[in-house]
Amino acid sequence: MAVNTTQWFDEQLAQARLLPVSFGQKTWLLDGRGVAYLPHKDLLVVSDLHLEKGSFLGSFGHPIPHFDSRATLDRLAAIIDDYQPSTLMCLGDSFHDANSLARMQSQDVDHLRHLISSVPRWQWILGNHDPHIPPQLAGERWSRLCIDTIGFCHEPEVNWSAASYQVIGHFHPKVRHRAGRQSVTGRCFALAEKIMILPAFGQYTGGLWVEHEVMQPLIPAAQRRCFILQPPQIFALQQ
Repeated sequence: MAVNTTQWFDEQLAQARLLPVSFGQKTWLLDGRGVAYLPHKDLLVVSDLHLEKGSFLGSFGHPIPHFDSRATLDRLAAIIDDYQPSTLMCLGDSFHDANSLARMQSQDVDHLRHLISSVPRWQWILGNHDPHIPPQLAGERWSRLCIDTIGFCHEPEVNWSAASYQVIGHFHPKVRHRAGRQSVTGRCFALAEKIMILPAFGQYTGGLWVEHEVMQPLIPAAQRRCFILQPPQIFALQQ
């Protein structure tokens, strides 16, 4: 593992900032900050950055700050520093639209380039918001990618014979949970037997409830495992 130290790893577990889970016959680490780490491949996976969503909405008159890209990249930089992965995979919708990079402030573009260069292997999975990654940026481009029997794609793929399991983004899953008189809501990792849906990482990303009808074919209630984010912590929910 490329996680900085064993002491760091033990501390994160003790503080409920990491959860080990089994998926696709592999052990994963789910991080309360919204990323997944696959130790045996030294692979860090993040989904739905939606860089420059703020400036996109601002162009339609929404009165919101345009510092979402900077905040998103700062959070990602801290996570990369902790894990120091050999490979980082962005699981689609890294950019909110085709003109995102052109709108991004120069210091944020430089920050993104620095992050890309700090990781030996950077992989862009193409999404519905970013079917083309700007050519000015380094990194591999993939519409989908299979590692062992685990497929990585932005949206679920049907009839993908090489992938017995799929790790996807796109849906921005969130969950609500009630225990007695207390209730909590938040972004989550949503897992079923054959699929893992990552939470959206971007600063201004919304979400879709795991009970929504669109989610049911992917994560039926009988199989559903949800891990709610209360950054920097993460908790397994009892269904």
